[in-house]
Amino acid sequence: MLLDGIRISAPDLDEATRAYALLLGMPPTSERDGVRRFQLGRGAIELTAGAGGIDSLGFFVAEGSPVPQPGDVALRIARGTPPPHDDAMAIAIDHVVVHAVDAARAIATWRDDAGLRLALDREFPARGLRLLFFRSNGITLEFATPLPAPTNDATPDRLWGVSYRVRDLTARRERLLAAGVDVSEVRTGMKPGTTVATVRAGTAGIPTILIQPDTHH
Repeated sequence: MLLDGIRISAPDLDEATRAYALLLGMPPTSERDGVRRFQLGRGAIELTAGAGGIDSLGFFVAEGSPVPQPGDVALRIARGTPPPHDDAMAIAIDHVVVHAVDAARAIATWRDDAGLRLALDREFPARGLRLLFFRSNGITLEFATPLPAPTNDATPDRLWGVSYRVRDLTARRERLLAAGVDVSEVRTGMKPGTTVATVRAGTAGIPTILIQPDTHH
């Protein structure tokens, strides 16, 4: 089961398409069935008309393999394999953030049922946070869960935000600023060896981070 990307819904599809073409630095690679697809170096962003927010995760499943139960998160399943990585491209999905209340349930769903690799399970007591990183197709699904874990809380998991890995964060930020997009100052990222900036407009309301890894790490 390999992660292909995310689908975002927006009330004004044409406006969202223009905004994402600017953010990602490319036009949609295809437009079919009312969906605009941007194929990145790793993963894809799809836009569709709708109420707004991250609509679903897209996965490819090998022919003949069972389709796991997704839990609370909406999935789109295709048979076959996703497009190959193109590391020559200047932008790729780094991670997708999911807000969840039950870390054990997330592990049971995504590691045990779906077969994704649990690459990190770390607690941050000072922040009241436990993070789970599941890896698939070079992309991370980051589940942010409260610490300590609440009891008897059946709040469903919620797709929340996206982080994009970029090559030249400063140049991309300057290009977006010149186009009138609100982007934060560049700052040191939580992950050692990274710098990040928050895109605060032009994302169809999706919390969005740009991240540049230090080539020396």
